[in-house]
Amino acid sequence: MANTLIIKKEGSRVKLQLSQDGALLDEVDFGVDIHFDTVLVTSIDKILKENRIDRVSPLDVLLEGFDDEASMSSLIAKTVAEALKIK
Repeated sequence: MANTLIIKKEGSRVKLQLSQDGALLDEVDFGVDIHFDTVLVTSIDKILKENRIDRVSPLDVLLEGFDDEASMSSLIAKTVAEALKIK
C-alpha cells in the first residue's frame, strides 16, 4: 500500500491530505500562525494515528504552495517533510 501525505498551503491556511493508493483517507485544515510548527507536527501525528499509519510504513510526503522559500512556514514544512522520510 502506498501512503501519501500532501502538505498544501493555500493563502494563510494549510491542508493535510492523507491518501492510500490514490484514495483520500483523511484531511485536516488549519491556519498558519505563530504556532505553525507545533500545529503542523501534532496534526500530522493525529492524522497518521487516526488512520492507523505507523511511522515504519512507507510514506511519500509532498509539499504544495510553499513558494516563498525564504518564509519561515516554508522552511518548517520542508524540514518536517524531510524528517518524515527518515526511518
